[in-house]
Amino acid sequence: MNLFKRLSFTALNLPTSAAGMPMFIFILPFYADDLGLGLSLVGIIFFFGRFTDILTDPVMGVLIDKFPSKWGKHKLWVFLSAPVFMLATYLIFLPTTDQPTSLYFFGALFLLYSAFTLSSITQLSWSSFLAPDYDDRTKLLTLRELMALLGMFSVILIPAIVEINDPSLKAKVNAIGLFVLLIIPLITINALRYVPDSSESSSSEKLTNPFKAFKSLFSNEMLNKIVFAAVLIAFCMSLNGALYLIWMEVVIELPQYSSRLMLAYYVVSVLGLSIWRYLGIKTSKHFAAGISCVYAIIVLTLGFIGYWFIKDFADLPKLFAVGSFIVLYGFAFSGPLPLINAIVADVSDKLNLERGENISGTVFSYLTTFTKVGFALAAVIPYLVLEMFWGFDISIGIENSSSSKIAIFYIYTFVPIISYSIAAYLLFSHSLSREEHAKIKANLKN
Repeated sequence: MNLFKRLSFTALNLPTSAAGMPMFIFILPFYADDLGLGLSLVGIIFFFGRFTDILTDPVMGVLIDKFPSKWGKHKLWVFLSAPVFMLATYLIFLPTTDQPTSLYFFGALFLLYSAFTLSSITQLSWSSFLAPDYDDRTKLLTLRELMALLGMFSVILIPAIVEINDPSLKAKVNAIGLFVLLIIPLITINALRYVPDSSESSSSEKLTNPFKAFKSLFSNEMLNKIVFAAVLIAFCMSLNGALYLIWMEVVIELPQYSSRLMLAYYVVSVLGLSIWRYLGIKTSKHFAAGISCVYAIIVLTLGFIGYWFIKDFADLPKLFAVGSFIVLYGFAFSGPLPLINAIVADVSDKLNLERGENISGTVFSYLTTFTKVGFALAAVIPYLVLEMFWGFDISIGIENSSSSKIAIFYIYTFVPIISYSIAAYLLFSHSLSREEHAKIKANLKN
């Protein structure tokens, strides 16, 4: 593919990230506080919204593998995701009432994540066709991550601009929603028109039980190591996102700088992506992903130690210290997950050779299903723990007890350190090398 086609394909990830990232940082606090649902209820609704969406992933993977359309194996599913995505975006970001019920929020979340499922699994499966080689796959999927970062950058920049005239959370959420509604059809139509696709189905068999197809992957140790690493990393990232605004207000006590520091975080993550991409090409994907986890551990440890020195500083020196931590931590954000996606594509090729059929859709739905568990738990666990054990009340902010503030700090720091450590071990122990993958591809061509 030429550069324009690569950009057209990877841009499909931009609206998904633009709508997905604000869920933790803006939407959960918006529905919990501004719209009055409460922190625990919002966390529970979010968890079950994601959990029910998880059940659709196995079905989607099998549909992609078994039922290509006349437009290609993947294009139909991307096309179908767009209207669902737009409806869900409207309902969540521009709610039709100032007092939404829990059922309203749950239904809108389910629609949104169903659209994500339709689009994301299809894109990952599609990437196996578009970039069949080991390093080319790294380049394509890190470019896809760059588009995700641009989407995140946009929805951080939008609130930073909006808050100049209207600092309310509602104004920021509405503006993000309008932006996402605008770009979904433009990017989808462009990709459908210009990106090539394969119309070859993997099997002459009709639809099989998708959960049976999943069960067959449970015994694959190589795949499960990588999937578990992805779950842990997704949990870390989502937990930090879910607690970020609370952490900035209650622990750091600099809420007025939260949007600008978040913007710096995502700008730096773009630079970090190029570093991890380069390291992945020069060494291996699993080594680069493991190193990015080790780097995150080091930065979090330094942040934990440093906090005790700067917690009583005046605002300006504290801002400098916290800003330095956020910038350094931002380098780790874009490292592991795009490389893990590329690793799973390689494992999918190995399964293709062993089984005699291409099940990339099922394999990627297996990855996304369990990764979503990590995302979902990151929302419900810290919120419930803070309210149930420390009596944290989001509505009173800095007036919460000192013990709940320390709890937020420890959860924000130590849980990711533990999770990243386990993920790093799993990634370093991965055994599918560049040379072995080249042999697999050669055998598949014969």
